[in-house]
Amino acid sequence: MNERVIQRVRPAKTWNGFAWREMWERRELVEALIRREIQLRYRQTFAGVLWVLGQPLITTIVLSILLTRLAGQTQGNVPYPLFVYVALVAWAYVSHALTKATTCFIEHAVLIQRVYLPRLLIPFSVIVAALTDFAVALLLLPILMFIYQIAPSITLLAFPLVVVLMVITVFGMGLWLATFNAEYRDISFALPFLLQLGLFVTPMFYSSEIIPLPWRWLYALNPMVGVVEGMRWTLLNPMYPAPTALFLISTCSAIAILVSGLYLFQRREPILADVI
Repeated sequence: MNERVIQRVRPAKTWNGFAWREMWERRELVEALIRREIQLRYRQTFAGVLWVLGQPLITTIVLSILLTRLAGQTQGNVPYPLFVYVALVAWAYVSHALTKATTCFIEHAVLIQRVYLPRLLIPFSVIVAALTDFAVALLLLPILMFIYQIAPSITLLAFPLVVVLMVITVFGMGLWLATFNAEYRDISFALPFLLQLGLFVTPMFYSSEIIPLPWRWLYALNPMVGVVEGMRWTLLNPMYPAPTALFLISTCSAIAILVSGLYLFQRREPILADVI
């Protein structure tokens, strides 16, 4: 007589309930999800790469004309178009990655409800795939640096650290937004306003040095402050000192956002398939 064996699949329990080893064992799935996101991004687009390059470039040109000619905005030895373009490239990645991460659980609802997989891989793959746009937008930077006769320096070696900080920031924020949006769809409607607000509380078109010193450390709790100022220093090597203190404060803030986002995701994951 054949006996039917029923096996219940449960997430493996490791540190804080996250199956880190299980996620590593399914790294092929991560690669497949990343490829899918990239293909969906550029498939059936007439000028996908040109859009990625054109958006920050056109914004930089318009702002440079308005702020440099009309408002007299300058940034010392750094050409203002380069000053703005580097910040806009970082912000374009953050905006795109957070928008995709916010709705990632809803877009993968069928996969989540029918197939078991470490669900943390879904927002992670979306955020990593968005780095493709970031890399494409950076291709224009060497041309602009050549035009303005800005040579790279040894500070370029610290650029990967800034990218890591940026990804950690987006991953932590993305977990908060995606987890809440799975249950409360208002988040996706509020996101454009939040991104617009973040654009003004981040030193995109100005330097953080204009913030009074007692308040500058509180200002650096916005992780994007460290990202933007770090990118400017590593890529353009401006003549002011390295933003070490700002970068460290922003790093601590980004880690706190990531850890709290992981904790929130852990608490809500058991009901994720039911609420989406």
